[in-house]
Amino acid sequence: MKIENGLRKLGNLFGRRGEEGSALVEFALTLPMLFGLIYLSASLTLGMYNLQQLQNATSNTAMAVGSDVSLYPNNDPCAYAASTITKSLPTWTAANFSYALVVSDNNGNQTRYPANGYTKGSSFSCALAAGTVGANYPTILTVTYSYSWLGIPAMPFFNSGTNTAGTLVASQPAIQM
Repeated sequence: MKIENGLRKLGNLFGRRGEEGSALVEFALTLPMLFGLIYLSASLTLGMYNLQQLQNATSNTAMAVGSDVSLYPNNDPCAYAASTITKSLPTWTAANFSYALVVSDNNGNQTRYPANGYTKGSSFSCALAAGTVGANYPTILTVTYSYSWLGIPAMPFFNSGTNTAGTLVASQPAIQM
């Protein structure tokens, strides 16, 4: 098909003929989507990795709290749990942890420390009287961590007004010995 001379001049307006610049336009349109997909993949992968670390540390701490019933310093399993978690995850910020511990007595009655909600930071404490922890009953430790997702440093306006923090939660029962 023959193109009229007037249309050819219009195609030459930007120094390109026909479809010579279409690949550049397609690349410019798909590049942000590609980077967004890579960012999302990296952010979710790091989040899941950190959740796995928190779950492993919570599991080990719950087992330690359940097995060391008479060995708590000052009869305080809560402070023992908080110090064990922070020692298990030394590069994490201790102030971002929140704790709750459910302890069963010799009759199977459960007591939650703190009574409602969570205790934030390293001030988690619950002094128990002798004999309050029952053997062969479950102890349930719940740990939450305020986690900041990846930011986009090249685009600071992207995160303005939005909250990129979330909460990682791990809960683990263990039988008291």
